[in-house]
Amino acid sequence: MNRASIAAYEKQARRYLHCRDCSRIGIQVARRWAHSLDTGAEVIEIACGGGLPVTQVLQDAGLKLWAVDPSPTLLACFRARFPQIPTQLADVLACDYFRREFDGAIAIGLIFLLRETDQSRMITRIGEILRPGASFLFTAPLEAGGWTDAITGHACLSLGQEVYEKLLHQSGFRVLRRHQDSGGNNYYEAVIIDS
Repeated sequence: MNRASIAAYEKQARRYLHCRDCSRIGIQVARRWAHSLDTGAEVIEIACGGGLPVTQVLQDAGLKLWAVDPSPTLLACFRARFPQIPTQLADVLACDYFRREFDGAIAIGLIFLLRETDQSRMITRIGEILRPGASFLFTAPLEAGGWTDAITGHACLSLGQEVYEKLLHQSGFRVLRRHQDSGGNNYYEAVIIDS
């Protein structure tokens, strides 16, 4: 993420936490995805925020979790809530992701915060940290276009379904399906193709 993105979330961290902690949007999609993985599967949550509600859903499904976020305030809250989960305070593009591979990755509300070239880099990077057969779930609109985030005022950019699916394919993924939550948010579910 660029410095402006990180600063926007850091500046509005308390407001973001309040809004996200109270929201139930996306829980059913996250729960369905979590239960599609084996119990004990090793999963990285990218841009974990304060951990509610998504991290709780993943933990309740019996997954073994690691988490990354670039906001000191959001990650401090996450660590207080989930002290047993290993975390990294890091830019999602510069992170070393614990120097390991995972069985799954989840990135809710992240990809469209990045610039176009960084979105491509992020998808490629996630492909590099996943084992063959691993699953990736992320949110991004089907339509291409830009908008301003209501909480942070940060500029957001969707590359659109055709581009996302092309980037996933180029990074070794096969798109399994798309989901939509009660708030109208779109999710892409993809799997790393066995080599």
